[in-house]
This record gives sequence, C-alpha cells and structure tokens, in this order.
Amino acid sequence: MTPAASPAPSGIHHIKLPVTDLERSAQWYGAVLGARRLTKLDHRRPDGTLFTVVLDVPGLGTHLELRLDPATATALERYDFLTLAVDDRAALDRWIAHLDTLGVPHSPPVVALVGWLLVVPDPDGQRLRFYTTTPHGLDPSHVEYDSPWLSTGPAATDAEPRPTSITTVTARPGATGELELLLTEFATKTRREAGCLAFRVHRTPSAPDAFIIYEEWTSRQALNAHHATPHMDTFGSDAAHLTASPPHTQQLAPCP
Repeated sequence: MTPAASPAPSGIHHIKLPVTDLERSAQWYGAVLGARRLTKLDHRRPDGTLFTVVLDVPGLGTHLELRLDPATATALERYDFLTLAVDDRAALDRWIAHLDTLGVPHSPPVVALVGWLLVVPDPDGQRLRFYTTTPHGLDPSHVEYDSPWLSTGPAATDAEPRPTSITTVTARPGATGELELLLTEFATKTRREAGCLAFRVHRTPSAPDAFIIYEEWTSRQALNAHHATPHMDTFGSDAAHLTASPPHTQQLAPCP
C-alpha cells in the first residue's frame, strides 16, 4: 500500500519565547528590532494576570510571542533560539551601529561556517543571531570554531578542564538584601560575557546571609578577561562594605 501524502502546513503561525519579565523583554525587542506590541492579543488568566505579550516584528514574517516562564527562560540561557537574515557584512555593520547606539551588548562579527554572524543576548541571556545571506568568501581555515559565540557543539576532547568554581559571599548583618541586588546585577552582566558558560547566584536556608556563586568558563583566558572587566572592579568596590568577610572560592575539578 502506498502511504498517503503528508499534509503540508500553510506557514509558521508564531514563534514563542519564554521570558522572566514580560515588560522588560517587550521593551528590549521593541528597541532592538522595532517590534510593536499587539495589546489586543495580550493573554490574561481569568483573574486578569498577564502571562503573554505578542509582538509584531518588522521583517520576521510572523508574530513573536513572549511567554512568562522564568524557569524555562533560565534553563535556555545562551540558547540561540532565532537567527535573522541580513544581506551582507555592510548590513551587519549597520546593525552593530544600531546596537551600539542603544548600548546593547553584542558579539563582534564572527566568521561562521558560511557567512558573517552577529550574536545579541536578550535580557534573559538567550541569543538572538543575525546571519548574512551573502557568504563571507573566506577560506575555511578562517572559521572561528573556538569562538564562544559560535555554537558548534561540544568538542570531542578538552585540552584542559573548563575553569569551574564555587564562591561563598556572606553579607554583614542588615546588608543581605542590598548585597543580593548587587550580586544579581553583577551576574546578569557577567553571563553576557564571551566565554561565560554559567554564572548563577544561590541561597541556602541553613545560612540565610550567605550567597553561593557557581561559575563555569570556556577557558582560563575567558576567566582572566572577566577579572579585568569594569563591572568586576565596580562590584568589588561596591560589595566591600556589604560583606562580613572576603569571598571564599573553591576550584572544582571534573570527576574522571
């Protein structure tokens, strides 16, 4: 018996993206992509709670739905969920100028497998990408396989273990809330750095004034670059009067 032909969809209805803050993400995509919020399509629960915002993005060809889902958004941090086409390197440079005007962090132009690539982390660290439809025409030896902005999957072997550590920071009495806000802001900036695989701040009920930071980097060079960033210096000076003792860091080693 000849199998029946598969029915074909008529197109993409919409793209859904999990976020931790609807208003923040809607404003970000509005500024970066010129997206317009379609308030008539806001999704609310019976009690009136807003849980979805729908955006009309010029050139996307479909709607972008922002769904309030902090757990999933956090789990997908660094995932490159959407790649937009741009014509060529000149067009990519115009996007870079636009992002710089807005003060939005982004990667440098990356030599990808076929074209030029620009990567822009959104407010949750999920990666919006711009890829040129015109090939860069460079020899394959120029492809930046080692760039932390180019997702090529895990390497078969690692020449050296990725720098991984746990740091404990304890707040002085009465400064826990202020230190938490400072750590949260610092973590957000750090996760956007090239080479940062993870940087998460945790609390434990057994020590309510202590914060535990887990971090992982692609290389020692990336970690060294992190230590030289302006926000690292700012955090060190701002946190000095909020902590009860110097931070204690333990380096981690992978099990065989």
